[in-house]
Amino acid sequence: MSDYIAITGGHDVTEDIHVSGSKNAGLALMAATLLASGTSTIQGIPPISDVNNMGRILQCLGADVSCVDDVLEINMTNAKQHSIPDELVSSLRASILVLGPLVARFGYAKLCLPGGCAISSRPVEKHLRGIKKLGATVNIINGSIEALASRLLGATVNMETPSVTGTMNVMMAACLVHGVTRIHNAVREPEVVDLANFLISMGADISGIGTDCLIIVGRGGLSSPSQYKVMEDRIEAGTFLILGAICGNPLTIHRCNVEYQTILVKKLRSVGAVVDVVGNSVTVHKAEKPCSVDIQTGPYPAFPTDLQPQFTVLLSLDHGKSRVVETIFESRFGHCPGLQAMNAKIQINPGQVAVISGVRKLSAALIAGSDLRATASLVLAAIAAHGTSVVGGMKYINRGYFDLEKKWEQIGVAVRRLPDEQSHISSKYD
Repeated sequence: MSDYIAITGGHDVTEDIHVSGSKNAGLALMAATLLASGTSTIQGIPPISDVNNMGRILQCLGADVSCVDDVLEINMTNAKQHSIPDELVSSLRASILVLGPLVARFGYAKLCLPGGCAISSRPVEKHLRGIKKLGATVNIINGSIEALASRLLGATVNMETPSVTGTMNVMMAACLVHGVTRIHNAVREPEVVDLANFLISMGADISGIGTDCLIIVGRGGLSSPSQYKVMEDRIEAGTFLILGAICGNPLTIHRCNVEYQTILVKKLRSVGAVVDVVGNSVTVHKAEKPCSVDIQTGPYPAFPTDLQPQFTVLLSLDHGKSRVVETIFESRFGHCPGLQAMNAKIQINPGQVAVISGVRKLSAALIAGSDLRATASLVLAAIAAHGTSVVGGMKYINRGYFDLEKKWEQIGVAVRRLPDEQSHISSKYD
């Protein structure tokens, strides 16, 4: 499939969008199935490339993985292999999530350092430190993580810095240890809550869900849930909420839990967009005269780093000067060169601060994203820009958004795939 699309922008979008299941939550649920023998049935995990890669990883560990419609079945009865090919691990940052379940259930795990989007160094020490606290011996040898444990015991784990996957990893492992584990400074992200609820459906004893202190009482074993439905993808929902503020006339997003979008909705209204909420459907009317507003990313419930690049596009079209402070990932401004090529006025200052001076309109350009969310932001910019833009980096989009081109077409976006040889993307943005 081509890595490039052409978008003719400058037009309003309207009608309805239905949000898919959460990639980030779904990958954690898939890893958690390793904790029990038997078949887990999970509904709503989208068949995107990251999910497919996690499925291949589980198959390498002995699982039988199948998908019919939107129902994923994972049978762990024969799971026994404890190492994973490097090429699979390096394709997916979330592959680190199998570490805790493997050590907890089998006493051993070996995998190379994980890959994923190049938005920061994202060290795995948080994961390893928590697993060590539970009693495992963990070493990194020749670029591979090897963990060994004859017996895990409950412990108090203090997360030095908040980490979604770090919290998930320790929580999963703690479900099978002897004794009580307390995770302090745990993140409160809805995806962590979804994983906790999934583990409870398997028989886990977890309290403090949704707070920064999780308490897990270890069990001798867990059972596979008969059926579980993954939460909606709040980042996909947020991406479309931002698009609605840019050019919605109006745009209605269904399966959107506004409780997860509190800070985003507040900022959209501050910019000047009209946001109406009816149940789990949110309708956004574009900001006719967008105002400047500052944002700072942080752990939930602060402004999510995964929506910062998309919101930067909206701020590029306001009537003033805005500041974006990125506190999570040190390389989260990779979308800015592409936006600057489209006439956006963005200055990157020390301390991970972007100063944005709004312009009246963006211009079509040849651009390419360097990671999942950066590419999503450039797509939003192309939809807003006048003329036809060519956007590269769709391989990243395919990692995190399901059926996105079809959804764009449904709301009136003129989009088409281009053969690679017709893209003419400058290597400056590759």
